[in-house]
Amino acid sequence: MSKGNKISTYYPEQKHNKFEEKRKMSNEEENLKASSSSQNAPPLSLPSWVELPPDIMANILEQLGVIEILESAQRVCSTWWNVCHNPTMWRVVDLKSDPDNIKTPQVLEEICRVAVDRSQGQLLKLCIENFGNINLLNYVAERCSQLKHLRLVRCNGNFAGGLAVDAKNFPLLEELDINSISITKDDIEMVGLSCPLLKSLILDAGPFHMVESPSQDNDRALLIGKSMPELRHLTFRAHNLTYEGLQAIFEGCPHLESPDLGFY
Repeated sequence: MSKGNKISTYYPEQKHNKFEEKRKMSNEEENLKASSSSQNAPPLSLPSWVELPPDIMANILEQLGVIEILESAQRVCSTWWNVCHNPTMWRVVDLKSDPDNIKTPQVLEEICRVAVDRSQGQLLKLCIENFGNINLLNYVAERCSQLKHLRLVRCNGNFAGGLAVDAKNFPLLEELDINSISITKDDIEMVGLSCPLLKSLILDAGPFHMVESPSQDNDRALLIGKSMPELRHLTFRAHNLTYEGLQAIFEGCPHLESPDLGFY
């Protein structure tokens, strides 16, 4: 074999070793650069929302609603967990069953009870729509003596006589909205006697007015005028209200500012 035609011998192992050495050197250089830049970078800090005052954070979380708080927000971090267990977070509870809410009435009742318990007696406003029954109202009445606003719309079961029993536990009640729920004359009278601060009453029997006796509207009007002298706002949907009933309301409630005595 001539010297001009040298054949270079190929060793795969040698090529692999050289490649590994270059790769290690490259990694070391990158690590060195990263280490150098991290020394100059500021230390990691907590998210700004974690450092917010508890009252401001509570105001923000309250915008989410009861279900979102219980199922999502309180699980984000320990700070939110503590805020979501503060009784001041539960002064307003608004729950309703609608097509966008897949919760069953039973689940909503349980959620409502949890919210009532967390309020530790500080609940001020409660709105229940399309679920709930007299047992739930009893549960609230036994634990929420500071309640000022109560709204019950299309609840389940028979509420007749229930308000008469529970009204004594709501001495600070200022607003009462009863919609599409059947109540009795005793309910109205006991609300008036037990809730001397009541200033707003919405009374709309809805479909139940079709099955009530014709004298019910007048009887209720007489009791409103007799027992609710501090009313400022009254919405009373009726279908058999006479002049006698109207006179009882206007004479017994001299402070009325916006009466709405609509007829079916």
